[in-house]
Amino acid sequence: MSWNKVSFTYFNVKALGESGRLLLAYGGQEFEDKRFTSETWPEIKPTTPFGQAPVLEIDGKKYAQSLAIARYLGRKYGLAGATPEEDLEIDMYNDFVNDIRAKAASVQYESDEVLKEKKHEDFSKNVYPAMLSKLNEIVGQNNGHIAVGKLTWADFVFAGMYDYLKMMLRIPDLDTKYPNLKKVVDNVYSLPQLKAYLAAAPKCDF
Repeated sequence: MSWNKVSFTYFNVKALGESGRLLLAYGGQEFEDKRFTSETWPEIKPTTPFGQAPVLEIDGKKYAQSLAIARYLGRKYGLAGATPEEDLEIDMYNDFVNDIRAKAASVQYESDEVLKEKKHEDFSKNVYPAMLSKLNEIVGQNNGHIAVGKLTWADFVFAGMYDYLKMMLRIPDLDTKYPNLKKVVDNVYSLPQLKAYLAAAPKCDF
């Protein structure tokens, strides 16, 4: 099924939106890359399905939820599993990545600064090391990919949020401490299908 008009709406950061942009670029789909700031978000928020971003709009119909979008685009562009069991493995490991992100986000967006630092210290000692070591091991077993030993949409999700995750984790040596994680990122960002998009996209820290 071909599309006539496609747009992707998200903040002018990578975070949870970059996977959708990367997947559209990988699939060779022309799309309007609509980026907004925190100042303009209040105007855009009511126009989204759930008051959240990102939003993928296809021929006038809007779709939300970053992982639902990534999973759909993954299927469309041949980046899903070859069997239901492979899809299960992709979902399983992607959910584990999302667990790590959620833990880090619970610290990053804690409004009480004292509690925030206390949680960061606790998680840095008792939560992050085990989770990141496990993920590093998983990627090592999957040839530099998140799941099933090959490129899947889950790699795009992880690569797209990697800088955002690094920022929230506050682990400056993440690349060297867990080197397999950076391999996922490099494997995605070196894809020739992404060259034009990456050259044109605004540079974002996270």
